[in-house]
Amino acid sequence: MTFQAMITFPDALVANLLHGFVAKGGALDEALTQAQLKPMPASLSVHEFVRLCRAVTMLLDDEYGGQNERPQPIGTFSIMAAHVSHATTVDRGFERLAGFHNVLDNTFKVSFHRHSDTAHFIVQRKNPIFPVTELGVELILVLTHRFLAWLAGTWIPITKAWFDYSCPNHYKTYNQSFPHAKLAFQQENSGFSIPRSALDLPLRRSEEEAVGWARRTPLDAFLPVTIEEGLSLQVAKLIESAIERKEELPSMQDLADALNMADYTLRRRLKREGRDVPAIRHRVRRDFALRLLTEGDDSIEVIAIRLGYSETSAFVRAFKGWTNVTPKSFRQSGRLSVRQD
Repeated sequence: MTFQAMITFPDALVANLLHGFVAKGGALDEALTQAQLKPMPASLSVHEFVRLCRAVTMLLDDEYGGQNERPQPIGTFSIMAAHVSHATTVDRGFERLAGFHNVLDNTFKVSFHRHSDTAHFIVQRKNPIFPVTELGVELILVLTHRFLAWLAGTWIPITKAWFDYSCPNHYKTYNQSFPHAKLAFQQENSGFSIPRSALDLPLRRSEEEAVGWARRTPLDAFLPVTIEEGLSLQVAKLIESAIERKEELPSMQDLADALNMADYTLRRRLKREGRDVPAIRHRVRRDFALRLLTEGDDSIEVIAIRLGYSETSAFVRAFKGWTNVTPKSFRQSGRLSVRQD
């Protein structure tokens, strides 16, 4: 069966990934088998896509999955993450990351520019035939933004994202990759802009934590992002504050009292925003779980209690729903192996 015949599912991102893999001589059946995707589903979940990315990476020994002109051997992202983690601010982090790409990758000229109100991260193709699909551009932009935001420990808004190709069929996925950003296609280069004020944010992660993020790539970068606004953001901050202080998570009535409104008013106003308290609590728990598992050494049981789960098993089930792996496996996947003499 030919490669084109196999791609019958609607996810163009997956088609682009496999196109790069096959173009570099990869065997499609081998990738699908290693990713545990035989028979091929009609469409892939985030977790299945991550498995396929990892299979392609391992088989090609290329962390860009055959998209770029020069392969980036396994371990390149970890070296980059360690290098960037020694910057003190987001500004310096972008500088280090751009410099790293320009030394090791010959597909793009990468630059970072500061303006009066915004800063731009730009990638310019050196050869029009590389990367071989839009995925090569999408990966460098998404991974760069998510990694710097993760290092800073806070979401960095993208005000605009632009691309040097026509609007692709899967453009709707860009709402998840570049939330709330103004999008433009058929531009001279590709990139994104962030508020200039974000450049002074300090980087908070250690080198070991940064290498752990890279070892999990692309899982962290492709996990769903929910950006709270308005009243939803106020509710999220109250729940986050309780977790930070290691207090019991606030009830609906607690939240309403803190916001000086009746509980039915809170429900009604959140409904207008398309949100509700359980969904917000779910998102906050997810984000804190990822953070606590990568930043500290608290046991799974302690983290479960801190996040308001009455039983560790309930937390494990919830976490597997978010990442498709257990908390223990997620933590181990990002930890450096330390030799014990």
